[in-house]
Amino acid sequence: MKIFRSISIALVALLFASVSLQAAPSDPLTWRDSTWDYRSEDPTDTVQFSVAKSVGVASTVLIAYGAAYWLVFQKGWWDEQGSDFHFENDFDYALNLDKFGHFASGVMMGESFYEGYRWAGISEFYSYLFAGFSAMATHIAIDVKDGYSPEWGFSIFDVLSGTLGGFLPMAERYIPVFKYVDLKWSYWINTKAYYRQSKTGVFTDDYCNQTFWASFKVYRLLPKAARQYYPSWLAIAAGLSIDEGVFLHDRDVTPHREVYIALDYDLEAFRPQSRMARTIVKYLNYFKLPAPTVQVYPEFHWYLLYPIKF
Repeated sequence: MKIFRSISIALVALLFASVSLQAAPSDPLTWRDSTWDYRSEDPTDTVQFSVAKSVGVASTVLIAYGAAYWLVFQKGWWDEQGSDFHFENDFDYALNLDKFGHFASGVMMGESFYEGYRWAGISEFYSYLFAGFSAMATHIAIDVKDGYSPEWGFSIFDVLSGTLGGFLPMAERYIPVFKYVDLKWSYWINTKAYYRQSKTGVFTDDYCNQTFWASFKVYRLLPKAARQYYPSWLAIAAGLSIDEGVFLHDRDVTPHREVYIALDYDLEAFRPQSRMARTIVKYLNYFKLPAPTVQVYPEFHWYLLYPIKF
């Protein structure tokens, strides 16, 4: 249970920092309620464009691409068994849950690139825009590697999924519907079916232990008159996963998708005030923390703290 203790301590520390940094409600510039757009930069948080910082960010990106080429692209897991560059759309792999995985990785890239561009003094809008294109370029580079592998190929749909994920932070900032829903990810090793047949053992490909969620902020969806009767932090999430049959390669086993309904926590509802606290919450809110969950398809199961199945 050490992991639960660590999570609890981290959440308590985060909430303490967020609350302690709150300004008085009478200050309209900094005080936020639980329906505030936590992605919006404060008007007082203006930053000056810095050529030196911009060069630093660009250099870091180029170094990362260079390292990826020499360590991954030039010599992949297939060693000397590579093939000519080719295209392939793997619609049968992992029942397409891998497209959600590419999307999620794009989201993390988009957020990280945004923080770098914003730190360099680029405007909020263009930081989001450049972050999305940077995530797209990264996924193109990664799929170029797959284009030379004997078992895979360059997948346009993988790149498209990662690109959409890279632009999600921008969508969450400027498209109103995203104020009412969060996209999240959870992972826990309940079965080792993937690792028993994997050549690489990379956890990001362990899709039968991953679940992708749409978490709805019920408090924000309620009429204002009803909000006083509902906890602002309590959300409802719908999740999609797959079973271990995907990796068993047994003709007698039919792999299938799994659908879940769960309680969830909207960490933004705890009103983080400082930019640092808001950034921490922004990243944490992409991870679905353990909570009571019901599997509704293809079978019915109840779990106390899913994704841990017990």
